[in-house]
Amino acid sequence: MSVDVAHEYFTWKLVQEVAEQNGYFEQEDVDPDLDYFAPGTQDFSERGENAHDADWWNDLDEQGQTHGVCEWNAVQESSETDRQIVGSYSEWDRVLFSAADSELETLEGLKNRSIGINKYATSFYSIRQMLQNEGFEDDEIVFQHIGSAEERFDAVKSGEVDCIGVLEPYVTLGRYDDELQEVYDGPCRAALVAPPETDPEQVNAFRTALNRAVDDINSDLDQYQDRYVDLLEEAAEEEPETFADVNFERLRDEFELRSFLPVREPDEERVESTTEWMAESGFVEDTSDITLPEEEEAEAPASD
Repeated sequence: MSVDVAHEYFTWKLVQEVAEQNGYFEQEDVDPDLDYFAPGTQDFSERGENAHDADWWNDLDEQGQTHGVCEWNAVQESSETDRQIVGSYSEWDRVLFSAADSELETLEGLKNRSIGINKYATSFYSIRQMLQNEGFEDDEIVFQHIGSAEERFDAVKSGEVDCIGVLEPYVTLGRYDDELQEVYDGPCRAALVAPPETDPEQVNAFRTALNRAVDDINSDLDQYQDRYVDLLEEAAEEEPETFADVNFERLRDEFELRSFLPVREPDEERVESTTEWMAESGFVEDTSDITLPEEEEAEAPASD
């Protein structure tokens, strides 16, 4: 069985590598085509500035891909297409950074201050909800569109924006960047969204193979820690000037690999909560089209 997956979660790189090396995909009789794209950095230049202008779900429909994306985008995608949410999982932290010499050291100081994000991508929704949950009014949340995480690093250091929001690998790179300081962090909820013709057995086999790798990693985090840092360094090498302030010597000395949560069946309670917020905020019009596989019962929610 084959499954074509486009995803934006950097931590999957390690899980995928372990699954491939240990033959778990082959043993589960699934042949995955896993395509990683850096979170919130898709190129929409030919059709608009951002995901909303480009209507990027059409691309996914044409390619027939299963999509690993933030839960907010998954809800939006399912509401606008005939795709189903077929899995739930969790990425590591979503973090807000300000410049190291900035007076913005706490979340309260971010009210009415500019936050660099990619509009209508992951951070656009999740950070807004995160801030609302912390007591921010809508008019106190000021987003400025900056397409790529690399551009955001440069923008906050130059003072173009007061703060930025990023996902992994930029979270860990930012935490060891001598020119940045962490203001706030929160969880990132993610989901798998698949075309209606996707075979449920494919999804189950894919999840099982990944989770066998997750078990291997979690049972011996020390063994895989250096490899994960290697992946971080490889990501930074693509934009050496942007990440010149990252102290990799300190990162290698201090970094501790975190346990991974499994990819599991759709978490109905979590998806319902995200759907309710998306609808109340006006980002989703018709929630009746948001579907989960009927033949599966959701497992108990796992902690983020």
